[in-house]
Amino acid sequence: MYFLNIFHATELSLMEDMAHEIMLTNELSTLFGLYLSLQDSREIITARNTILKEYSRVEIDTEITRKIIAQFCSSPYIQQTDYAETLIEIQELFHYIKNELDDDIGDDTLIEKLAELYNHKCFGVMDLLKGRETEKIIRYYRFGEEEDQDIDEETDEDLLESWEDALWDQ
Repeated sequence: MYFLNIFHATELSLMEDMAHEIMLTNELSTLFGLYLSLQDSREIITARNTILKEYSRVEIDTEITRKIIAQFCSSPYIQQTDYAETLIEIQELFHYIKNELDDDIGDDTLIEKLAELYNHKCFGVMDLLKGRETEKIIRYYRFGEEEDQDIDEETDEDLLESWEDALWDQ
């Protein structure tokens, strides 16, 4: 019984250390008006651990999470109110793609690609990133298929407008 108490205390201490590591990213993100509280950082780490278990993945540190934060904190589409939630969704998407591709894409490459798509093709619409763009990434790295050439910026903007209209109608 005593051993379980020690194990639990060690696990809590490790999670607190990770949460504090995540908070160090505030040094960069505050330049863009975004800030993670200790509670936000704890939620991100808790979600990260759940995602890792769900996808049977292992990470020994918070490096991936910190890289995601560094890449996405400058996005003009992320607001303070949805900052932590967006980071959690990006973490999950990252690990989903890594699993789908059997790690055939580098971490930095994938994070940069996700940020580029989020900002320039999806205009901050997470559903577009999770759907169409994720499938394009997977097809490209799995089969070498180039991105669809018939989908241009105007089509992306039309999708964005219809998505925004649906939001306003709610």
